[in-house]
Amino acid sequence: MRTNGGFSLLELVASIAIISIGIVTVLQAFSYCTNIAGLSCDLVDAVLLAEDKLQELEFKKQEKLLSQGILSSADTFGKFERRYSLTRFPEQDMEKLDIEISWLRTKRKERLTATTYLR
Repeated sequence: MRTNGGFSLLELVASIAIISIGIVTVLQAFSYCTNIAGLSCDLVDAVLLAEDKLQELEFKKQEKLLSQGILSSADTFGKFERRYSLTRFPEQDMEKLDIEISWLRTKRKERLTATTYLR
């Protein structure tokens, strides 16, 4: 009787199926991680745009360059749109800043909103 040291067809098909499942799982995890990393970069950019406007308005307040009443505006930076509204409260000598940064990411609109007060 002769013994064969090779693999049977069933063993080959089973091993290819197991390897395929592993490869698909790794590729899906990689795609998810890439998407999350992109969103994280967008959020960092949005926070930096919000901080930039906050510092600009703090400087204008310190130099007494802010106009009276409600101040609001919108501007665009690449794929980001920044809207803000500054409401004055003269009796408390403070201003309320509402800011919203929005952008399109994979056919979906993302946004970051924040509210703070300037003294």
